[in-house]
Amino acid sequence: MAIAMHADRARELGIDPSQVEDGLARNLTFPARWYWDRRIFDLELDEIFPRSWIFVAPLHKLERAGDVVATRAGHIPIVLTRDLEGELHAFVNVCRHRAYPVAEADGNKKLLQCGYHAWTYELDGRLRKAPGCELETTFDMGEFSLEPIAVETWNGFVFVNPDRSAAPLRETFPALETLAERGLDFSAFTYHETSTFDVNANWKIGVENACECYHCPTIHSGSFGNAFEVGVEEYEYINRGAMLCQFTDYNVASSRFHHEPREGDRGFRFGYLWPLTFLAQDDDVAFTHVIVPTAPDRFTNIYEMYAAPGLSQTEIDEWMRMYAMTLQEDARAMEAQQPGLRSNMIPHGRLMPSRESAISAFHRQVWTAMAGVLGLDLSQS
Repeated sequence: MAIAMHADRARELGIDPSQVEDGLARNLTFPARWYWDRRIFDLELDEIFPRSWIFVAPLHKLERAGDVVATRAGHIPIVLTRDLEGELHAFVNVCRHRAYPVAEADGNKKLLQCGYHAWTYELDGRLRKAPGCELETTFDMGEFSLEPIAVETWNGFVFVNPDRSAAPLRETFPALETLAERGLDFSAFTYHETSTFDVNANWKIGVENACECYHCPTIHSGSFGNAFEVGVEEYEYINRGAMLCQFTDYNVASSRFHHEPREGDRGFRFGYLWPLTFLAQDDDVAFTHVIVPTAPDRFTNIYEMYAAPGLSQTEIDEWMRMYAMTLQEDARAMEAQQPGLRSNMIPHGRLMPSRESAISAFHRQVWTAMAGVLGLDLSQS
């Protein structure tokens, strides 16, 4: 009966597992409908993202006792705290009274307090005070602590997973150690700016765009493609489970950035952590990138940019202008794809595995996650 129910649910979503598997084997993109169908998006939003590790903050924002960071994990509002004993916590940023946030901005605090009815919480999530609760004979303060979620740190980054039973971060992403061994380390870099903007396209288009540089010589011929040697043959790809790494010993275009390649340069290091997180670093700048899906045809990009020590302000400004131009070009390209997919006139695209193996790996991860929440046995498809 359970197998039949799972199959029925897949059929309700218009998903034929054998057709999906056949498409992946033939290097086809997902069905166009998967990029705009509300039912597919709701499945991702409600059942895939809440079971996933997502980067939410740099650890330096939570160094002191009392530090509080209000942010989001995908569509879920969360609050991170460093309690007065120094322990790191993560909670759903929702008051247990009537769902108002308990933190609306970052800061350093002794308590969290809902701005609606003043329910007050300790930094470890325990409810400390609810005005009028003494009049309620059946009210139990211990029943209404903030909802905790899983939190872990790695290499100066804070990740959360709304699913407290999820596998640990390092078990989920074993290639993190490869990324560290190859030199991804923001510790000496200085935070420069945050760039947040909406893109009118499905979130999967955002991931696909970020994972390949097949488009760099065309879309980015005056920006990223002009700054670096970006031919696909220069990239080393490592696909491992829920993580993709890319590395290249690029050459900086010296006429643009004022120097030849230097001894000790490590090149470009890039990690994509399923489903919404990117970490990237070259020898002069670094960034974190999080995608926040907000609708079937819209997502928010959040980039936090960092600069290496020793760069002049002129060099930093030039790097930031180059990346800003690159992001604008990407946004235009992604938004141009969405109407073509929404037309539903072309059922599939065709990937180029020699240049887009990262997208193939991403598609396999999407399908594995989707099949998992639908209860499908892919070995039988």
